[in-house]
Amino acid sequence: MKVGREVERRQSADGKHLLRVFSRGPDRFYFVELSEITEKGETFWTATRTSEEHSSLQAARDAAAAQLPWAGAP
Repeated sequence: MKVGREVERRQSADGKHLLRVFSRGPDRFYFVELSEITEKGETFWTATRTSEEHSSLQAARDAAAAQLPWAGAP
């Protein structure tokens, strides 16, 4: 499990996905995608993708845009 300080958060236009970008130091950034899931009448968020670490915030944003079709450019 990675830890760090959240530096950015964006939600998809349909409200079903959430992108959180974390910093673990001046040159260590990664993102987590969470998706809204409904099971047995309960709705909750679950992590669906966690990236590798990137050397800058912009690199993490670019990787998210490339890997998550809904994320696109901020």
